[in-house]
Amino acid sequence: MGWLLVGATIFTMTLSVKTLLKLPWEGYMFSLRNFLYLSLTYTVLLIGFAVIYTVCQIEGMDVVDHAESESFWPLFLTMLYFSAMMIFSVGNGELLPEGLGRGIAIAAAFIGQVLPVTVIWTLIANGGSQSFEK
Repeated sequence: MGWLLVGATIFTMTLSVKTLLKLPWEGYMFSLRNFLYLSLTYTVLLIGFAVIYTVCQIEGMDVVDHAESESFWPLFLTMLYFSAMMIFSVGNGELLPEGLGRGIAIAAAFIGQVLPVTVIWTLIANGGSQSFEK
C-alpha cells in the first residue's frame, strides 16, 4: 500500500510541475494568481517528498539518519522539515540522508534549484506576448 502511495505522489508532483509550466501567465507577471500557482506547486512538492521519505522510512529503509520516530505524524513532520531543507536551501541541518534517501534528496534539491530558473525562463520567453497593463 505504501508503494502505491509513493507512485500516486510522484504522479501528482509531476502533474503539478507540468501544469505550472503550461499555464498562461496573463496580466502582470508577478500577480497574486501567479504567486498562488507557484506556491501551490511548491507545497505539492514539499508534501510529496515528505510522503516519499516517510513511506520509505516506514517500510524499513533508513533514508534519513536521526529520524527514529515510532508514530506516523511525528515522523511525517520530521520528513516535511527535511524535505523543506532540501527543496528550499540544499541544507541538511541535523538530518542526514542515507542509502536511497541520498538519491531522493538529490532529486528534491535538483527540483528545488531548477524550478525557479525554469519559471523565470518561461516568463522571459513569453515576455513578448504579455502585457504589463491591465
